[in-house]
Amino acid sequence: MKLLQAIVVAWVTILCAGTTFGEVVIREVQLEWEKVAKLDGDVVFNNLCAVCHGAGGKGDGPAASALKNTAPDLTVLATNNDGVYPHKHVKNVIFGRDRDVAHGTSGMPYWGEHFMYLRPGPPVLNEVPNRNYAWERANTLSAYVETLQIN
Repeated sequence: MKLLQAIVVAWVTILCAGTTFGEVVIREVQLEWEKVAKLDGDVVFNNLCAVCHGAGGKGDGPAASALKNTAPDLTVLATNNDGVYPHKHVKNVIFGRDRDVAHGTSGMPYWGEHFMYLRPGPPVLNEVPNRNYAWERANTLSAYVETLQIN
């Protein structure tokens, strides 16, 4: 569990590199990884994704200007796919199976590896990876992103 926290701290540090200290406020309250396993898609999105993609998913999050590549506008995924929301592709991008061109090779963290160690229950459960639970988390996030689509 400490390893996962260290990875997130390292990612946030890299994300904010080149900015003035305090210029980008990512979160005022640290997100407990144990809590992520119990949260709905909207809360997980607002805690993990909105920093880059923005609360509304338009790619205008508080850290977006510090990114090497532009954060994609998640509200037009269905529009750009002939009106059909690409749920499976989005779930795969979240999990880390599909590398989205917009993310390049070192953009968005792929959350599947992290989610494998996060699930409700005694902490001992989180010491053993659970791919099914990770897919459920990615599925929940993708379902939430679908609600952000503009018509």
